[in-house]
Amino acid sequence: MEDSQPSLVHAGNSTTTIPFDLIIEILSRLPAKSLFRFQTVSKLCFSTIRNKFFVDLFLTRSKTRPRLLLTLYLTAAENQFIFSAPEPTDDDKSSSFSGVMARYEMPISAPAYHFLYGCVNGIVCFRGVRCNTIAVYNPTTRQVVKLPDVKTNGRIMEAYLGYDPVEDQYKVLCVIMRFCFGSQDIPQEHWVCTVSSSREWRKMENPTEDEDYRIAFGGTCIDGAVYYAVNHARIVRFDVRSEKIDFIKMPKEYSITYVSIFTNYKGKLGCVDYSCKENWMTLWVLEDAERQEWSSMKCGLPSMREYLLGDFVMTQGMNHTGELMVFNPLFESSKPFYVCYYDFNKESTRKVEIRGLKDGDFRRIHRTDDDHQMLCYPGHIENIRFL
Repeated sequence: MEDSQPSLVHAGNSTTTIPFDLIIEILSRLPAKSLFRFQTVSKLCFSTIRNKFFVDLFLTRSKTRPRLLLTLYLTAAENQFIFSAPEPTDDDKSSSFSGVMARYEMPISAPAYHFLYGCVNGIVCFRGVRCNTIAVYNPTTRQVVKLPDVKTNGRIMEAYLGYDPVEDQYKVLCVIMRFCFGSQDIPQEHWVCTVSSSREWRKMENPTEDEDYRIAFGGTCIDGAVYYAVNHARIVRFDVRSEKIDFIKMPKEYSITYVSIFTNYKGKLGCVDYSCKENWMTLWVLEDAERQEWSSMKCGLPSMREYLLGDFVMTQGMNHTGELMVFNPLFESSKPFYVCYYDFNKESTRKVEIRGLKDGDFRRIHRTDDDHQMLCYPGHIENIRFL
């Protein structure tokens, strides 16, 4: 970042000079909402806070204080709202029960956007109920970027958000499945859109050769690559920078299902497979991508069910300490809302109450007493970048 003039602070008859580096240090420790207010103080404040150096510095520090992203879908209102809450720290592990306060971030701009399809560096991607609509959100800045609609011709579509750390670009991969019915045979397609000022879909030419997708699901971005599952048997690795696709074989013992979750487990691809019926949950970890070697760890669900006071539990991945987060998506306004964390190494479970989701004006205005669904995504961070 280029050097700027130091700021002058007047106190009575004296003037104190504050080094610009110290100003940067102070600003980088402030909450994002405070930074946005300070943007209006002066042109220097605006240019400093919007500068790429400062944005990257703020993002680096945000990664040391990850949050839990929560999406609340109200059935009666057909609307969705985004909250976030602090993730438990290593110091909290000594307690089997704790609580954190949630913070209301923003509403989803239209009822059409319902399905979350990626969360990278605090940027989230939603796919619409109408299937061909995709929007990218930044809950910190409240910026919404709607991508051009995708022509599916009646086919099933999935979308995945990825980030290229080399070129500093966010991209959305759109996968449209092959459709065969009667005389109709429409091949599958892959489209890529860079989330920037010029938002256009680019078609990838035959990226998977003879591999036909009937279904695709899951999806996570790790170190510049997006991973998702196809046909219940294989994992696709999409390199965000080169826009190339490779395949990874799963262990014979593991059959990918619709409830399988892909996650970042200590920098490696982790696949979470769970069966509420059989009371177990397994974490598969890709130890060596080149050799396609996997390891596995298993945990039981009874203690989590007892904690969550319900039979239906699910997960969206791991938190920053490598614990598996489990929750009950059936949110009841009359009861406290909890998430559980399971430590595979210690084989221990702890419970965290998420407070502030149904308090005050939000509950009164949006009728949170109605039926609704809560989904939780660990590892969310604040990002003050504007796309």
